[in-house]
Amino acid sequence: MQKKYWGFILPSTLSFLLTGIYSIIDGIFVGRAMGDMGLAAINIAWPLVALIIALGTGIGMGASVMVSLNRGAGRDDAADQMEGNALFLLVVSSLILTGILYFFGSPLMTLLGAAGEVHTHAMTYLHYILYGAVIQTVASGLTPLMRNRGAAVYSMCAMACGCILNIILDYVLILVFPLGLMGAAIATVLGQLVTLIFALFFYLKKENRISLTNIRPSGSAVKSILKVAASPFGLTYLPSVTIILMNLQCTKYGGDEAVSAYAVLAYLVSFMELLVQGISDGAQPLLSLSKGQNDKKTLRSYTLLTFALGIGVGILSGSLMFLLRHQIPVFYGTSDAAAELIVHAAPAFSLVMALYGLTKPSVSYFYATEHLKQSSTLVYGEVLLTVGTILTLPIALKLDGVWFTMPCVQIVLSVLAVLFLLIQKKEITPSE
Repeated sequence: MQKKYWGFILPSTLSFLLTGIYSIIDGIFVGRAMGDMGLAAINIAWPLVALIIALGTGIGMGASVMVSLNRGAGRDDAADQMEGNALFLLVVSSLILTGILYFFGSPLMTLLGAAGEVHTHAMTYLHYILYGAVIQTVASGLTPLMRNRGAAVYSMCAMACGCILNIILDYVLILVFPLGLMGAAIATVLGQLVTLIFALFFYLKKENRISLTNIRPSGSAVKSILKVAASPFGLTYLPSVTIILMNLQCTKYGGDEAVSAYAVLAYLVSFMELLVQGISDGAQPLLSLSKGQNDKKTLRSYTLLTFALGIGVGILSGSLMFLLRHQIPVFYGTSDAAAELIVHAAPAFSLVMALYGLTKPSVSYFYATEHLKQSSTLVYGEVLLTVGTILTLPIALKLDGVWFTMPCVQIVLSVLAVLFLLIQKKEITPSE
């Protein structure tokens, strides 16, 4: 059983590890080429760009859960229909989102706090990303579906090749040919195109081919997918909501230097989140299949392993960030003012990393086992807590209140997650 578990977990985690490394390197390239201005622009634009990835991930993970649950219960025809309807949803939803962001991107960017040169650079990044929005959405959605079919290693290769090309093109298009954020966007789209090509080859094979009958939308299938997709979508996009609020408050209480400092910290926190997501996404097919089969013993084993890994990664990541807080600004080429803020805020964000190791796997566990109320409470409760905390703490603590927002929210969510898990303990406890 453990061999099967690691066969899913390791490829998934390695894929997200590489994606995380890319996100850090991307920030280093932008910071060294454009300084605080470039870091601030890409950080402000990211919440809009992240909608594309979150949309694909949400639909892909939602469909993966439904496919596994149906296969575990012996309903193979229903599972195939879920997979086909997922492809339909990925294409249609990405086209709609592209249109919305194309026509309303500029005013939305202004609402997010972009002005002057930062607004210009941010819009450049968004426009070039939108040229490949459908590619990104479909690639993000098909990756978990491939993993769900047992092709964890192939899925890893698809993501890895895309990330490696992305890193290479980032260097070429940002540093060698100084194209700035336009170069960063082009590199991202081309990297995702490689992942999509892998996915298309996979689904063109006879044994993996999706029939047109299953692609035809079914109201019940679409509803089932979207119902589950709400949690992984929120889990993927929530960091971007946090970025929006943090950017606005950093601008208000600390200026561009604070926005730049938060951009660096956000890169590092995102890297850790991706590692935990790799563990959670890798475990999802096994958790959902065990749930569908009503195999409590196996479900318990997979659950304990997943939480042990997530918490371990969280503690290790938080410790490293704290210990290396003085070296981090050097790698990103920040100004002295931004560097001082990074060193000051790093301990708070180290705690966030440690707690993410518990809260993020909790959300994934609940939606993988179709406990959607618990997963949605944790996901969207985090949004409400973040809004309330970031609007009130800085009133008394100024910029420190901004830095303390995320740790306070994660402490509350950790308590909630533990309570929910204790309530659900019977589900994974085998009968005597």
